[in-house]
Amino acid sequence: MLRTYQLENLPVPHEVHVALFSNITNAADLRKQLIAGNADFEYAFIDATTIVSLAHALAAAHMSLHRLLVSGKLRTHNAHSEIVYNLSPTNNITEAFRRFGVSDKTTSLLAIKVSHSKQPHTAADVEKHLRDVIQGDFVEVSDATLARQTDWSKVKKYYKMQVPQDRLEDAETEVLGKMVMSVVG
Repeated sequence: MLRTYQLENLPVPHEVHVALFSNITNAADLRKQLIAGNADFEYAFIDATTIVSLAHALAAAHMSLHRLLVSGKLRTHNAHSEIVYNLSPTNNITEAFRRFGVSDKTTSLLAIKVSHSKQPHTAADVEKHLRDVIQGDFVEVSDATLARQTDWSKVKKYYKMQVPQDRLEDAETEVLGKMVMSVVG
């Protein structure tokens, strides 16, 4: 159920492993591990209720890796935290983590792990680790399962959306556009 995407259009090809969980009961523990800087928890843990599609999450991952590989400078501690930051339509790091990152109350979680030749992580290893540390239901990663977990009131508020949520393609386009504009703006 974990999906792996190849990001080959970067100076160094990367794999992005994506997993989705629902009914999470240990979000507070996961957040504590991230804050403590535990290297075993180097993931982008995202509140899945704020994600409209896989393209939304993968765009944030691509933006993170592009910034890392092209400029060599991240605005956050690592590529995984940069993914969470890149979901935001603003340049406020604290707000990005509060809105899009895992919180103590998160019950639906999208986990992203970046892998490349110098730091290889197989899909099987990532899936096993996530299954071991996340208490919740491991569900299929797809636009349909993400859409069932999306909290449209949050998304509309965070992105100041004008598009009705029943038009996913238009909503996705508006969200992606606002993410990109925060980088150039």
